[in-house]
Amino acid sequence: MIQSKQRTIPAFVCGLLLVLLTTTGIARANTAIEPVSRADEWWQTRHTKMNERVKQGNADLLYIGDSITHGWEGGGKDVWEQYYGDRNAVNLGIGGDQTQHVLWRLENGNIDGLSPKLAIIMIGTNNLGANTAEEIAEGVSAIVGKLRNDLPNMKILLLAIFPRTDVPQEIQDKLKKTNGIIAGLASDDMVDYFDIGREFLDLEGNLPKSIMPDLLHPNTTGYKLWAAAVEPRIAELLGEYKDNQPPKGYVQLFNGNDLTGWKGLVDDPEKRRAMTPEVLAERQKAADEEMHATWTVADGVLSFSGDGHSLCTTKDYQDMEMLVDWKISPKGDSGIYLRGTPQVQIWDPAMWPQGSGGLYNNKKGPSDPLVKADNPIGEWNRFHIKMIGDVVTVYLNGVLVVDNVVLENYWNRDIPLYDSGQIELQNHGDPLSFRNVFIREIPRGDK
Repeated sequence: MIQSKQRTIPAFVCGLLLVLLTTTGIARANTAIEPVSRADEWWQTRHTKMNERVKQGNADLLYIGDSITHGWEGGGKDVWEQYYGDRNAVNLGIGGDQTQHVLWRLENGNIDGLSPKLAIIMIGTNNLGANTAEEIAEGVSAIVGKLRNDLPNMKILLLAIFPRTDVPQEIQDKLKKTNGIIAGLASDDMVDYFDIGREFLDLEGNLPKSIMPDLLHPNTTGYKLWAAAVEPRIAELLGEYKDNQPPKGYVQLFNGNDLTGWKGLVDDPEKRRAMTPEVLAERQKAADEEMHATWTVADGVLSFSGDGHSLCTTKDYQDMEMLVDWKISPKGDSGIYLRGTPQVQIWDPAMWPQGSGGLYNNKKGPSDPLVKADNPIGEWNRFHIKMIGDVVTVYLNGVLVVDNVVLENYWNRDIPLYDSGQIELQNHGDPLSFRNVFIREIPRGDK
């Protein structure tokens, strides 16, 4: 535990500031990096109460920000209790704060004597009127630098500034530019950057008032979306994401012990619909017998021998989020079928350089991933898949590889994707392994 009042800025932040100054030529003083308090009595009172809470210690998780973070105590109160009530979490958000105000608070008691595991930062929207994107990024960089200097063992989850549609396009462009710059602060294992802005938008890119009534502050629904979006990363950064222990809100699809909840594959959805119940039952019995011969469980890992067919959930799913770790062998080829439909692609990037995660069988929409994010063959990879309606988003190893893309109906391209269906772990005759298969069902109509 290190306590310091010196404003020492780590080298990686200095480097970013130098780049910003070099590329922009900005000579004026940047107000976003000069620590300053606010004279409002209510603000001083809240700051004092924060410091009183900090002096009590026992703080593992910090939320740092402005009114949007402050609002966890309003519309987000019940959600906070659900996700953070047992995590020794402290809310360090104050309405109206800009980066310079957060810097002052950090230098005046907000983190004194603490040794947290994780800080979540979302700040900068209130700087958009007075500062340039480069200046705001400097302010955010200074906050990250202060925390890294004073609390070197604490990890940081830096969130992109949430989207705004209540401001002119010029300000929206500035926000986007700022996020693009601060994304570069995720330079090591201690600082992670995550843009969850798409969680609040509809498919047309609009910000619904049903989520943010004033187009700035989330309501209860908005805080639910926020908490659900960051939960897998929070669990991982806190060291809670362990084998066969799902993050909050998720349940196990694979229990780590046996094949309970799974069945063998019988043909495709169209062919299964055409079978009589008697024929389907007979085929399913044979498929299950094969499954137990070719899919095995050992040490919490679900493995395929290389012979046989794909593995399927016994339950059908509609909208959901899924987490799954996977590992393949050289030249391996696999995938995750959603609603019985191919597929979120898995394969060896040495053979397919575009990498895994794309919706391979799409013909009209994008089929390749945005970037290659695979770990080396023989190492574990992690998918975070979200499906609402027929729209799919995929993160691979924390990197966005599919962004709100329609999964097309491979089995019958004349009709939309099925309303529900089984999840399948596909194989193409190659040995492969899965573990930590978790799911969060999302009620129809929610995001």
